[in-house]
Amino acid sequence: MSKLFNFDIEIPAEEINFFLDNVKTKKFKKGEFFHPADKVCTTLGLVKSGLLKSFVIDDKTNEKIIEFYHENSFVSAFTSFITREKTDWNIQTIEDSEILIMSKDFLEILYKRHNCWTLLGLKIFEMQTLKKCNREKSLLVNSASERYLIFRKQYESIEDRLTLNQIALYLGIQPESLSRIRKNLMA
Repeated sequence: MSKLFNFDIEIPAEEINFFLDNVKTKKFKKGEFFHPADKVCTTLGLVKSGLLKSFVIDDKTNEKIIEFYHENSFVSAFTSFITREKTDWNIQTIEDSEILIMSKDFLEILYKRHNCWTLLGLKIFEMQTLKKCNREKSLLVNSASERYLIFRKQYESIEDRLTLNQIALYLGIQPESLSRIRKNLMA
């Protein structure tokens, strides 16, 4: 287990053991919140099993899905985690989920222990930044059909675990529009 978290980073065995001895595994039932809105997010999770969504509620009480998290994904309200300020993001399980949980304070301890953890933190930050930039660009310049194709490529392994409505909320379209897009793509 010298390679951890799907990144090409060598992590010494003693560091892996320290990590595993100090993180907690938490089980969440479907519908439970990993992080509710209006609170500071103090945890970073690694999804061992299950599926989650991050979302906000707009001023008309409509849900807007920001991101999905599945096996081997890092999950957090990242802006709140970094700034230690409240966020309007909710993170909720779509399926029963099992997540490795670490606090920001523990992450700081890891950074001081060994350079491998700093490299891992950098990789996580880079990955989240790229996801955010690509998502923003897609919402601004791509058609709904193009966004759906991008979604299918990015979330290929979980599409069949999501409802039509969840995918539509992520794409920013109505479920009926998504049904038409799917029908047109099959034709």
